[in-house]
Amino acid sequence: MTRPLRGSLGVLRVLVVDDSPVCRALLREILETDVDIVVVAEAASGVDAIRLVRLHRPDLVTMDVRMPGLDGLATIERVMSESPCPILVVTSAPNGEDDLAFEATRRGALDVAAKPSAGDRAAGLALRARVRWLSSVPVVRHLPPVTAVRPASRSVSSRTSKIRLVALAASAGGPLAVVAALAALPADFGAGVALVQHLPVGFAQSFARYLASRTALRVVVAGRRVRIELGTLMLAPDAAHLVCSDGDHVEPSDAAPHAGHRPSADVLFRSVAVHHGASAIGVVLSGIGRDGAEGLRAMRDAGSMTIAQDEATSTVYGMPRAALEAGGAEHVLPLASIGATVLERVQGVVR
Repeated sequence: MTRPLRGSLGVLRVLVVDDSPVCRALLREILETDVDIVVVAEAASGVDAIRLVRLHRPDLVTMDVRMPGLDGLATIERVMSESPCPILVVTSAPNGEDDLAFEATRRGALDVAAKPSAGDRAAGLALRARVRWLSSVPVVRHLPPVTAVRPASRSVSSRTSKIRLVALAASAGGPLAVVAALAALPADFGAGVALVQHLPVGFAQSFARYLASRTALRVVVAGRRVRIELGTLMLAPDAAHLVCSDGDHVEPSDAAPHAGHRPSADVLFRSVAVHHGASAIGVVLSGIGRDGAEGLRAMRDAGSMTIAQDEATSTVYGMPRAALEAGGAEHVLPLASIGATVLERVQGVVR
């Protein structure tokens, strides 16, 4: 089969950045399995990556974060400042206290993927699908600063039920959005928080450490049945759903993936609708696809307050758009207003 020429209509042009020639060769082989993806160049260093992005203007860059010299974090900042384009961090599962992959999303990368193993066809297929999705995402030179602001009066519901649980969901662009949304919540926040963030397997503990270092909440990975406690964020564990098992607990579930996702926002939200109803808030943040749309609608139908991030502040407006189109989002808010709105609702403030 003849591969289309570089620059041909419909061909996705990728720059692979990794200091390991073995990893670069593997990524090239995986990506070019499909004839509509072409690796236009490979970079072994951050300096080379910056030069090659300027030269080739790729549709997407796959970036390793652990490189000698100019590392992936500094390279991402330079690329997004000088020649912005979609960046997917492709890296090994974190070891120890390493949360570089999530710091990379703060610097401007859109998403994180695990390096596939040679011969893992499913992982290769998933990586190519991710590359296709992200290559079409508009990017900006500098990420806008996010600070908590008081919401407009229309954003606050007049419900009187006490909120016990806030359920959040995010995917691509999510780590940055989650931190920004949680920034307004104090350590003595008056509800529990359950979070589904689409992550590669092996990254949940690292993401929990990242959140704990950047929010005031206590963060736990819910690898077993845990009680919902005030001021505690419960994160879905690796490759498992997070569900409310009753009104007082959440727990992991190894049920089949839902629409390709495990954990799934729909699965979490539906369980919240059943066990909490009007005593819950559902929030859909930046992400690819439709996960969470139907679940948020179930929460709204059960009396929950529901929020979707607006298009202007979403890195990827897939999940919030789907939630709005499905009728699940009662409120559509800019990222800077979401945390403050949630806090006021939990505190029972009505203006």
